[in-house]
Amino acid sequence: MAIYVTDTHPLVWFARGQRSKLSARVLRLFRDAERGRALIYVPAVVLWEISILLKLSRVRLLQPFTQWAELLLAKQGFELAPLDPQVMGEAMQFSFNDDPFDAVITATAVLKDLPLITSDREIVAAKIVEIVW
Repeated sequence: MAIYVTDTHPLVWFARGQRSKLSARVLRLFRDAERGRALIYVPAVVLWEISILLKLSRVRLLQPFTQWAELLLAKQGFELAPLDPQVMGEAMQFSFNDDPFDAVITATAVLKDLPLITSDREIVAAKIVEIVW
């Protein structure tokens, strides 16, 4: 089974049905995860970042946040990756930008030794982790 870590923007685009913003490969991975044929780790900070973006009215979901998050994580192909001291310590090593969410998301992929689903230019340019897009 293929296993990945996701960044915030691909998950939001998939959740909102904005499939055209995703590459064909990433769309297939998310659909495979929905069917239990792939596993996508969702870092806890991804959910936190989405909740902040919702509060600031920068994104919208099709359901209330808590309901959406619980339904997502109840699916066989999605699992929460916790924010723990190991991840925080790893994130402290990165200086590719000033976004703490990006550092923690990247650290999660590094520690799990998994590819990261992202099109974030700064993360891609840092060449810290394998990127899937």
